[in-house]
Formats: sequence, C-alpha cells, structure tokens
Amino acid sequence: MNSDLAQLTKLFKINGQGLVLTPTQQKIFDLIVTNAHPRNQIIAPTQYGKSLTVALSVLCRSVGKGEKFIILAPSEKKAGITMNYIIDHCFDSNLFLSQLELEQSFTLDRLRRERSRNHLTFKNGGGIMTLTLDARNSKRSLEAAMGFGGNRLILDESSLIDDPLYATVKRMLGGHPYSNTFLLEIGNPFYRNHFYRTWNTERYNKLFIDYKVGLAEGRYSEEFIEEMRDEAFFSVFYECKFPEEDIVDEYGYRVLLTNEELNNAFVNEHLPMERELYLGADIAGGGDYNVFVMRTKQFAWIESKNRSNDTMTNVSEIQRILEQYPNLKPQNVFVDDIGVGRGVSDRLRELNLAVNGVSAGEKALNAAKHKNIKAECYWLASQWIKQGGKLLRDDNFRQLTWIKYKVNSERVLQIEPKEGLKQRTGRSPDFADAFMLTFVTPKLEPKIWWI
Repeated sequence: MNSDLAQLTKLFKINGQGLVLTPTQQKIFDLIVTNAHPRNQIIAPTQYGKSLTVALSVLCRSVGKGEKFIILAPSEKKAGITMNYIIDHCFDSNLFLSQLELEQSFTLDRLRRERSRNHLTFKNGGGIMTLTLDARNSKRSLEAAMGFGGNRLILDESSLIDDPLYATVKRMLGGHPYSNTFLLEIGNPFYRNHFYRTWNTERYNKLFIDYKVGLAEGRYSEEFIEEMRDEAFFSVFYECKFPEEDIVDEYGYRVLLTNEELNNAFVNEHLPMERELYLGADIAGGGDYNVFVMRTKQFAWIESKNRSNDTMTNVSEIQRILEQYPNLKPQNVFVDDIGVGRGVSDRLRELNLAVNGVSAGEKALNAAKHKNIKAECYWLASQWIKQGGKLLRDDNFRQLTWIKYKVNSERVLQIEPKEGLKQRTGRSPDFADAFMLTFVTPKLEPKIWWI
C-alpha cells in the first residue's frame, strides 16, 4: 500500500498539467506517505515548494490510510496556505472528492470558492485540521486539537513556535503508542531552540535541503540567489544555517550591526558634500537628547544635539540647518512624530516647511518583509553601512550596535521594542533613531491641476 500511496502524485495537477516533483520534493512526499519514522525533521529553503509537497502528501496519507493529521503553524496565514493547497487539490481526482464528508449545507462549489475551512473529514475516518499556535490563542488551538484526536502532527515553521508551546504540543502524542505516532517538524533554522536541539539528536529522521539543492533542481536561478544575498536572513532562508550560539539572545534577537562593521564605517573627516541631503530629527523628552543627523548618499554625521524641552528651540534648529544647507529640501527632513516631536513637525508645516512627520510604528512600504517603518529603515541603515556608507567618527553612533532584530511568527523582520533596549542599556537610542530616520521614504506631495 505504501508504494501505491507514493504513486498518487500522478493524480495531482498544477495549472492543468500533471504534477512533477523534484527528486528531493519526492523525498518529502515519501517521508509522509510511508510513515516510516515516528519522528522527522526537515530543514528547507523558503520558496522551495515544501508547503505544497507537505499538503499533497498529507492528503494522500489521510485518504489512503484513514489517519487524522493536525498541521500547526505559528501564524494564521501560514496555516491557511497549507489548507488552501489541500482543498485545491481535492478537486484533482474523484478519489479525494468521493471521500470528503461535508455538512449538507456546505457544497463542493462553496468549498472550492471559499476555501475557508480549517478542517476536513473523510468517510474512512481520516481528517486534516490546521491550527494557529501562538501565545494569544494556544489554549483554544490545543483544545481543538485534543478534540480532533489526531496522532499525526506536523509543525510548520517549527522554529518560530515558542519552546513552552512546543513542549505542550508534543505531550499530545503521549496517549498513543510511540510506534503509532508521527511528528514532522519543518521550517527554516531561525533560532537555537527546540528546533536546534531535535536537529542534533539521533532520535529524529532528518532531511536537509539548502539553496544549492534548489539550484540543482531548477527551483531557483543563479541571478535570484545573488539578488537575495543582500536581503535579511539569507543564511537562514537559503543557506539554511542555524545562527551561531553567541549571535542570538534568549529572546531570539540578534545584533543589527557589530562593532567591527561600525569601526569600518568611521572616518575622521567630512567627505565632499553631495547634492542630495537628508535630515533625521529624533525629538526626545524627559531629559534625553534631541538629535539631528545629516546624511548624503555615502556619508552621515551628527549635525547637532540638545536637551531642550522647548518645541520652538527644536523648530529653530531645523530652520537653521535648512538655511545652512541650501541643498537640503524640507521634503527630505524626517521628524519623529511621536510625543513632543508632533509639535515640532506641526509647527514647521505651519511655517510652510513641508517636512515629514514620521511615526515609526506605521506600516512599512514593504510590509511583507518588515513589521513597520522602524524595522524597514533600520534594515536599510544597516545595509547602507555594510555596503560602504561612511560615518563621521562619533562614539554616539555606537548606539547602532545596541539595535537588535528578529523574525516574528509572521516571518517579518521586527526591531526589539525600545522598552527592552532601554532596560538592557539604561539609555534611549536617540542618535541611532535619528540616523534611522534618514532612510524613510519621502511622502509624495499632492499634485493639483487647475481646470
């Protein structure tokens, strides 16, 4: 029967054509449909096709063997991707459709159209449930999983599931004979947590795939891989390497810039002035510094700082900088718009200086990769330095080495909250934040045509 299950890939279609798995995708498929090992782990690069392959193999095993699978993921979006694949490919063959068990009010047309279910049941006793597993809804999800009764668990993006939740999930298998359980952990190696520990145990059957395998099998092009080397987490997403032990802290954050990288960026003299200028103004309160950082395409420096709580003092300082640097345009001035900074940006606009008020928590331009503007601009700032941008030597720039980042359960980059940073360092990163603000994209001025 296992060999028959492995042949079921021929039933599936992609864009009307028969499904063809790569050799390593076939290994993923066989691992699930043959159920040869009770504990399994797969490390694979992003966009390799692992979610589709897992979905199809789970569908085959559940229909062919009458088994119940629970697929747990750290985000609703991730769980939904897998279930959408399963529902879509139920329609590839009557072998699957004939086994579906739906309520009378829920038609096949509605299932195909909405794809909104988080569980399917089959007439042979099999079934598939997808659940979101995070701190906000873990109790509800685990109760649903216990009620469903599956002893076949798949943890998608397992590394992004917190250790306590992970331990709770594994306890669900305790009520079944070990040989009659199946656990597959799959994902990218973000953290040295449970995902790292299980990778280094002999108990697990393991499959390792990196971008080199993807290149050899035609999943990626050389040009694409070279392009992605400059993006965040290339070593995790494509090289599939766990971070070094001293890189990631206990909360999963890693340093954005090292002291060595910062030292390489320092110069002792001003570089020649360029036409395009940017000003970041971090307006503080409570005794912290108000900081004004200037940047060109290749060079940045701390223009000035003060500890004044007076709004007009900081308005006047920005006016002074605009007068001193004629090439600096108001639309390239970025003022922290939270708290006391709002009064500064409002007053400047009242003076017909169209500066940008920036709320760092606002949606990023590339929201698929960055949690907010702050995360996006800090990443751009780090890449600017790593790619040769220079800083006028000033120890206050060393605040940049305080900044930490990680990938959250939605697989987007986020910066450590300021509260945590201040607790670690005892200070607010005013100089780092002002530098970060120079990487905000200017807001487009509205164009008005008179008729």
